[in-house]
Amino acid sequence: MAEYQLTEQFAETQSDLDMPVIQTAVFGNGKTYFVEKNGIPYLKAETDIVSEYFDKACIFGKYLCMGVGTKVIFVNMETMGSLSIEVDLYFGYFFMHEEKLYIAFGTGIMAISSDLQVLWKNEHLAVDGVIIHEVTEDGKYLRISCEMDPPGSWKEKLVNLADGSEQK
Repeated sequence: MAEYQLTEQFAETQSDLDMPVIQTAVFGNGKTYFVEKNGIPYLKAETDIVSEYFDKACIFGKYLCMGVGTKVIFVNMETMGSLSIEVDLYFGYFFMHEEKLYIAFGTGIMAISSDLQVLWKNEHLAVDGVIIHEVTEDGKYLRISCEMDPPGSWKEKLVNLADGSEQK
């Protein structure tokens, strides 16, 4: 399987004649992400906006995942097909564990499988922000912090990895 890696930009040491054909995925005129495949420039992807706070990308298997504004864009780096998922309030960041992608957003978290199926979504964890700290030692829960009464009223919670329910 190809090894994909996010990079700040493509190396400028190669001449135009040496550069491979680079795939381009344009979703607007915002932040640009660069992906190398096995160390060679491969994909340039541009989002539609630049978020004031959170705009992140990660590689999840064969997908480039870009979070910006209120959505997450997935680009299949083998077919160049794409899809997007809307999130509530704003995109926060990505967290990966055991071939699952967890997406933190303004009011909650969703879990995505390696074939981009939404496994679960809990939109009722916070009022304005979720931070995923870690998976508990027993491997059953995400340890998170949730902003419940902005500003500054954070509460620690546990979320079940199997179904996204809050541990009471």
